[in-house]
This record gives sequence, C-alpha cells and structure tokens, in this order.
Amino acid sequence: MIEAVNTAIQTVEPNGTLVFSSTSVNRGCTVRHRQGSGRFTALKPGVYKISFQANVAIPTGGTAGAISLDIVQDGESLAGSRMISTPAAVDTYNSVSAVVLAEVYRCDSANIAIRNTSGVAVNVQDANIVIDRLC
Repeated sequence: MIEAVNTAIQTVEPNGTLVFSSTSVNRGCTVRHRQGSGRFTALKPGVYKISFQANVAIPTGGTAGAISLDIVQDGESLAGSRMISTPAAVDTYNSVSAVVLAEVYRCDSANIAIRNTSGVAVNVQDANIVIDRLC
C-alpha cells in the first residue's frame, strides 16, 4: 500500500501528469514511487484499488470551463476513472475524486498516473492518491 500527496498548487499542462512530492505511507513491496514523480509502478500481479482526490481550478488568465482528469494505467485511461468539474470562474476550486480497480497480469508490472485530459492547463492542490494491492 502506498499513499502520496502534493499539497502545494501545481499547474498541470494538457496531457501532463500530476507530480506527488511526498510519499506519506509506503508499506510492503507491491508499489514503488519516487518522490517528485507522477508515476507509480505496481510491481506484482494482482488487483489494485486506486483512490484519488484533489482540488482543481482553471489558473488565472485562463477561461472557465470543464476540467477533466483520468487515472491512467500504462498510458491508457482506466474506464470509470474520469473526473470532471466545471468551475464558474477561474481560480475557483472544486473537489474531484475517483476510485477504480486495476489489474496487473501475471509476470507483468504496470505504471499508474493521473493525467490532465482537459485540453487546457489546470491548477491542482491537495492531491492525494492511495494504491493498495487487494489480491
């Protein structure tokens, strides 16, 4: 099980991935994360529960519109992971969250990340991800 956070505001460009500056919990040897990276590697076959939450806004200078983030595995969006928020104005934060299951197949590993799929830059604050191998 791993929990990583980034409490500071970070601007994530379109198709960019969020960076997690701190690994607050890291138990076992099933998930690896290097602090300051946005990539998590599930090292063992099994089913993983991925929980993500953050506050999102359009940065100053942008145009208010829909914000979307996806949980991705090996570069592909996981079905059911899309988080969408439409703030009324720039610099207005809303909370987004998703929980999905991801399978890592036998004799394989998988890379997990959170991607900005909005098409515009997005500010993300208080990002938190938990990845836990269930079986």
